[in-house]
Amino acid sequence: MVDYDAAVAAVQDPNADPILLAKIAYENPEFGANVAVNPRCYPGLKRWIAEFGDDRARETLAQYGFTAEAFGGPVQDQEAPAQAAQQPAAKQAQQPAAQAAFEEPVATNPYGFTAEQALTTTDQMQIAQIAQYAPELRACIARNPNTYPALIEWLGQLGDPAINAALASRQ
Repeated sequence: MVDYDAAVAAVQDPNADPILLAKIAYENPEFGANVAVNPRCYPGLKRWIAEFGDDRARETLAQYGFTAEAFGGPVQDQEAPAQAAQQPAAKQAQQPAAQAAFEEPVATNPYGFTAEQALTTTDQMQIAQIAQYAPELRACIARNPNTYPALIEWLGQLGDPAINAALASRQ
């Protein structure tokens, strides 16, 4: 658990670790509004705070135009394995084909991020930066086994077929 003094320092730090901010928001809901306005608070964390944060945090985000509805509605639970087993056979047959053929995207971002970096980096900050500044590489980030859970959740909410196929291949 993040102690109070460390949480206070982190939410005030414009260079705070986004993962630490997520942990603070989860463990200390009273810091939700402070986490939400930190420049390192990523969209998925803002969405989570907009849905699960306390009233003050939700009001703060609403002032900036961020609501759970603005990010695609409430968070939905993933299909349970038992439900997946009940899917029609044709749908199940389509899934492996989609998973098997990944087309490597062409990196077009001005920051120099590459598909190789997106697929292999273990640096959580770099993963967050690639997701933010190189949207063409988000499917690669979704395939990277080192991508942190909050970012995986956010990627799943984008509704991009390539990202969804990459996320399905993780399971």
